[in-house]
Amino acid sequence: MVKILITGAAGFIGANLTRKLIKTGNEINILIKEASNLWRINDIISNCNVHKIDLKKVDDVRNVVKKINPELVYHCAGHGIYPSQKDSAEIFSTNILGTFNLLDAVSESNDLHRLINLGSFFEYSTNPIDPYTISKITQTKLAERFFQEKKMPVTTLRIFTPYGRFDSPGRLICDLMLAIIRNKPVEIFSKYIKRDFVHIDDVLTSLEIASQQSNIDGEIIDVGTGNETSVEEIVNLSNQLSDDDMIINWNDKKQRENDVSDESIFLSRQNVQKLNWKPSISLEVGLQKTLEWYKQNIKLYRT
Repeated sequence: MVKILITGAAGFIGANLTRKLIKTGNEINILIKEASNLWRINDIISNCNVHKIDLKKVDDVRNVVKKINPELVYHCAGHGIYPSQKDSAEIFSTNILGTFNLLDAVSESNDLHRLINLGSFFEYSTNPIDPYTISKITQTKLAERFFQEKKMPVTTLRIFTPYGRFDSPGRLICDLMLAIIRNKPVEIFSKYIKRDFVHIDDVLTSLEIASQQSNIDGEIIDVGTGNETSVEEIVNLSNQLSDDDMIINWNDKKQRENDVSDESIFLSRQNVQKLNWKPSISLEVGLQKTLEWYKQNIKLYRT
């Protein structure tokens, strides 16, 4: 039985990962904030060892890591990706100080096999001025430092634009799926922005492989499809899944928080070949799978 520690287990990627790992029979420990909304994991949380702590509190982090002595750590916690998360101080303290506290505590774990740090494609911004991008760049640099100075077996996976089940309202594909099911208009921003969309199941597979592969300590590896798709193309593909034409209210004068220009986003290609992984779910299939899941679980999104 492997002792696994997951930070940010109440978030989109962290919750999907937790739901997958509880089926493995391993010891699953999750770190969540006291105030975390647990709607993604309420039905499975009894299968986990729950530790309610704030990563910014160094003594609490040290104590819980020492107690668990994890063999495998997934650092999924983060702040600032959603439009409502605008507090710069909270972004910097969670993503930078929280990451440092975790890395420092885990570096003392005698049984550590690997720590997987979740990075972001925003790190490729050519003009990193927003707090979230700066914090994610620094987070990855911290992971590099612990590998170089302490020989910690840490690998950073830069996740591009994940989508799928349990996503949050306010994110593009989630909003489109809900609009189809409810047959209501939806406001869409930044028509021409392009992203590399990767289905959550492909993301989870990459995390599983990264936890087992032996030659990737210290590496920074992109997790994406290598294909760019504009917001407008996503809307058109989603519209094909709808029984009726969707009513789209385009708002190109306004950008979502953290949107950056096409020129500053690179397709996923950083050390991709070093991970024995490649995406298996096409965008068309992924959107269909996502819509079917939302239809079956629409009660989670009642307002």
